[in-house]
Amino acid sequence: MSTFALTTTPPTPLIRFLERQSEVAGQEGAVVRSNLDRLLHDYRYSLAITYREAALAETFHALAEQWRDETRFDSVIADSTNHAAYRSIVRLGEDIVPLLLRELRREPEHWFTALREITGVDPVRPEHRGDMRAISNAWLRWGHSRGLI
Repeated sequence: MSTFALTTTPPTPLIRFLERQSEVAGQEGAVVRSNLDRLLHDYRYSLAITYREAALAETFHALAEQWRDETRFDSVIADSTNHAAYRSIVRLGEDIVPLLLRELRREPEHWFTALREITGVDPVRPEHRGDMRAISNAWLRWGHSRGLI
């Protein structure tokens, strides 16, 4: 599967500069270099995505926009979660869960039904039912604990 990276390794002069600065501050260059390498590795791989993932994200965002536009004034949650665009999002399956969680982090919306249907779990405590912020936070904690966001 093809991937494309959105970042590159910083130039060697930058690494040397950071090592010198850390030595002046009393840190060993090797320790700083190791920490910098780990940070750059994590950063680089967090931004490398496959073409399939990019296409999935594009599909998701188009469907989410359609769903929002067409259900903006629906007051019954069942009506909005039965909308064709919402159902299409659910059919995208497990690969869409990180995108749904990122959307919840950005703005609490009613992605809870989709998350429950796709994952088969419900991390929300009964006393938090009806509280969008608490429900969002429960799902975000669940996603963090599984490394999805």
